[in-house]
Parts: sequence; structure tokens; C-alpha cells
Amino acid sequence: MPLTDTAVKNAKPKDKAWKLSDGGGLFLLIKPTGYKSWKYDFRLDNTRGSYTIGNYPDIGLKKARQEHREARELVAMGINPKQIKIQRKVKDELKNKRFSFYVNEWLEKQVLAKTTYSDLKQRIDKNLTPYLDGKYVNEYTTADLLGIMLRMSNRGAKETAIRLANILRRVFNEILILDIIKINPAQGLAELLPKPDRRIDNNFGHITEETDLRNLLKQIDCPTVKQDFAVTQALKLMPLIFLRPYNIRFLKWEYINFDDRIINIPAAELKNNKPLDVPLAYQAIEILEDMKAVTGDKEYVFVTSRGKDTPLSENTTTRAIQRLINPVTGKPFGSGFMTSHGFRHTASTMLNELNYHSDIIELQLAHTNKDRIRATYNKAQWMEKRINMMQSWADYLDGLKAEGNITPINKRTYA
Repeated sequence: MPLTDTAVKNAKPKDKAWKLSDGGGLFLLIKPTGYKSWKYDFRLDNTRGSYTIGNYPDIGLKKARQEHREARELVAMGINPKQIKIQRKVKDELKNKRFSFYVNEWLEKQVLAKTTYSDLKQRIDKNLTPYLDGKYVNEYTTADLLGIMLRMSNRGAKETAIRLANILRRVFNEILILDIIKINPAQGLAELLPKPDRRIDNNFGHITEETDLRNLLKQIDCPTVKQDFAVTQALKLMPLIFLRPYNIRFLKWEYINFDDRIINIPAAELKNNKPLDVPLAYQAIEILEDMKAVTGDKEYVFVTSRGKDTPLSENTTTRAIQRLINPVTGKPFGSGFMTSHGFRHTASTMLNELNYHSDIIELQLAHTNKDRIRATYNKAQWMEKRINMMQSWADYLDGLKAEGNITPINKRTYA
């Protein structure tokens, strides 16, 4: 006969432990001390087992029956009901984790190139974790998350904000599946953010006029006293080697061969997952040697005077460009004029106009598949032509800064 609340409440201890059965293996165990607990006896794989639901009166009859039903369902599926408490323990532990735990768990499961992973983690660590670790993940509303994302949009990083909003949605989806939250507060978050301004083309801001490039290069060579030496040297090197800003920031001394005047970037560091050799003009060697005197004992080349061995942060060089003074207007160049990534587009556009073979340019930019060029040039010819192009380009830039003494870029060759 099923139990009643009254029967459970009035059950008195005896000299020995005894049971009040509710049916289906559920019973209340009453010990001589007066302690009462709900238990469920079951059989699984021809083996008897007992599952303790909890003590009375903390767990009443109604709650005990609910737990009993869930346990019986597990037994019917061949699962030991003791897994319920294990799952609850894990869930309780997860509830006490902050956002950084969940996002790092999500990151580790992604299949990303090393450079992509590092760049994404740095964006998350900078823009999300400091603002989302202040509360438990089940305490955030959509409005809370929107306020955090608008910090990025309002400073001009609209594309980054939308990208990270989509990552938030994916991370909170996993938290939702774990039953830590009941709704995903990041669902639809990206749609609430301002859309990025679209340029006529999809390229990063860059310049292609000799006058503009001359003015920019001369300003880079005359930094303010407040600008860190590493930032200045990185800006000087960018026009000479065509690497993406990420590869400049994370450039390591071990990649640089001063004897052969070349940088060997490993495949894992590049977007196309292929190694790249970057010939160094004499001007580039001089910049790197000056930097080596400052950071040669560190892992990375461009480390600021305030950093122990941490590369330049994202957008540092672009912001430094924006602060440079335009000699024509007397005001900072500002956004939209040039970005650190834009040096790649500037070099590509101007070298093509100067009649360099597009395949060699694209190869140096790590755009072209080497198999395509193999039909035209052998490996030695690629490197010879790339060495000549990089040195001639460096001389051409020097000529621009000299205002008139521009070296004819296609006339000079180097061993």
C-alpha cells in the first residue's frame, strides 16, 4: 500500500532499523537513532544495488517519488541510478565556473591553425573575459552581453564585435546543453550590433599614391618621444617585408637568419598553412639589428619596454599610424587612411604598376600556390627574383623619402 505523508511523519524508531515501503523498490529506512532516509533497491545485470535518494525531512514523499521515477527510468535503460548524483555533482561544480572556463573549453575543441587560435584567444582575453568573469554565467542577461559588445563597436571594432558575439552564442549554447542556464542570452546578439561600415572594396585601408606614401614613411621615421621603440621599428619594417600584422607582432628571433638575410616563417604561423621565406633587404636587416640590441634576449622581436616578453597587442601599429601627423593638413592621419595590414595592399598595387610579375608578388604575399609557379620558375629563380624585388622595393621607398632620388626599381639587381 502506498505511503502517506502522515505515515512517513509518524514513523518511529525501533530497536533495529526498519523500512516503510512505498512500492517499486522505494522505501523509507528508519534507524534506531531516529534518522530517516529514502532508498531505492534495484537489480541491474542480475546484481542487486541500492541507491540512496536522501534523508527525510529534507526530501519529502513527493520529491522522493520523483527521484524514484527518474532512477527507475535509468535502470530500465541499463544505467546505474548512482549516475544521477555524479551528474549533479558535476553540474554543481560547473555552476561555480566563470566564463573563462567555458570559453577555454570551447576553444580547445576547435580545429584551428596555430596563428588563428592565438589571434582568437587574444581577442577573447582582451574583449570578453575581463568583463564576463565578474559574475556566474547563469547571471547574465542579453542586455548585459549587449553592453559588453557595444564597448567594441563604439571604439570602431564593429566586425570584431559581431564575430565575438557569434562566439558567445556558441559558448552559451554549450552551457545551455549542460543545463547550467535555461536560455541562451547570446542568441541573436550579433543582430543587435551596429553593422560595420563597408568600403567600396573589401580591402583594408591603404594608400597607392607616391605622395601619400612618402608623407607616411617620413612621419614613421620621426616618431614622438612617447612612442615605444618597438612600435616604431615594427612600423619601419612593415613596408619592407609585406607580412600580415599578426606575423609581425609574433615574429620570433629564431625565424631570422641574418647570415642569409632571410626570415623563415613556419607553416603553422601562416594563414595558408604553408611556410614562407621572406628575403630581407639591407634596410630591413638594419632595422632588425637595431631591435636585436634591445630584445635579442627575448623570444619575440617586437616587445615593448613595458613588456616582459609579450608581443605587441592587436591594432597597436594601426593606432600608431592613425596618430601620425599628416604634413599636408597638420592633423593626425586618423582612421581610413592607412592600416598596418594595408602595407601589403600598397606593395601589391604599386609593384604591379611597376611591372613586377604578379606571380612573384603574390608568392611573396603568401597568396599564390607554389605549384602554380613551378611551371614558370624553378626554386632558385623564385628566390633570385624575390631577392631582387625586395631590395629594389626598399631602395624605391628610400628614394621616395629622399623626394626625388627614386631608384629605378626595375633597373637594379642583387646577387
